[in-house]
Amino acid sequence: MPLILVADDNAEMLETLERIYSFYKFDVIKAVDGRDAVEKAEKFHPDLIIMDAMMPEMDGFEACKIIKSRSNTKHIPIVFLTANFTHPDDRVAGLELGADDFMLKPFNSKELVARSKSILKRSEILTLLKTENVQLSDKNKKIQNELKDLLDQSKSIDSNSFIDSLTGLYSFAFFERRLREEFRRAVRYSKDISLVIVQINKMDWINEMFGQQFSNYIVMKLANTLLTKTRESDILSFSPSNNFYIILPETDEQGALLKAERIRITLESVEFSEDEILETLVLPQHKLSELNKINFNLGVATQPGETIEDAADTKLLKNAAAALHESMALGVNKTMMYKNQKLEN
Repeated sequence: MPLILVADDNAEMLETLERIYSFYKFDVIKAVDGRDAVEKAEKFHPDLIIMDAMMPEMDGFEACKIIKSRSNTKHIPIVFLTANFTHPDDRVAGLELGADDFMLKPFNSKELVARSKSILKRSEILTLLKTENVQLSDKNKKIQNELKDLLDQSKSIDSNSFIDSLTGLYSFAFFERRLREEFRRAVRYSKDISLVIVQINKMDWINEMFGQQFSNYIVMKLANTLLTKTRESDILSFSPSNNFYIILPETDEQGALLKAERIRITLESVEFSEDEILETLVLPQHKLSELNKINFNLGVATQPGETIEDAADTKLLKNAAAALHESMALGVNKTMMYKNQKLEN
């Protein structure tokens, strides 16, 4: 049975929520304030948290912020159930903290349970997709061997610090380290090296419209696509700013530009309209059709082997970021090569 954590400072409301969820065959644990909710989320790892926004000791917003900041609880979906925070800005604030839904009191018990089941279904789909991404990463022996070597060098290092927990790609912090290493290798052998930055646009809008779970789903599915469409020698990472970073070793300017265009076209063609997860979203069809607002901009930079000794890895990253900025100035779904070379779409 799914385990639900309900948090409310009103004892009568807690009893009501416990009766409702127990009737629908959920296991229930209770918390009397935000601090209690954080502690019980850490201890029991519930499948879903239903939480009042206004509580003593620690309010729901602060509790949500803490739960979403911790690696072992950040994946738990949270629904705010409140009578106090009714302004649309409050809903936006909750979603920005990572909440998955926002319901007002008084509520309809059947609607509450239906929405809870939908969120749990989305969570299940996300888990399956994440497992698939991990399996794809596991197939990449290059990543696994590098991680093994690094862990052997320092037993105190947590492998999670190298991997982005959402996508299964390298974390951005580890990407910066890998970029320095690949750049030094390119200098040693006078080889070309290229870098592609892929920005996912409209993610704030997607998060507000469809919720954090669906935003995560989009990012994970795009990461899944990149894993299947890049070479084993390419180095992929994801940053919380909704950017993918792709290092292309031994790739010249023309090769990098063509590679970036293939990536852009592939990502644009990713379909969400038929995905099972959409069935869990209680939204009208015209809202779902707006998923085509997801688009991309790409910035590409190359350091040629013949001039690489006079450059630095930070310059390559800076140039790719500058190219991305120029790409965005042209509009959406554009690829820009540093030095003002672009592909017309």
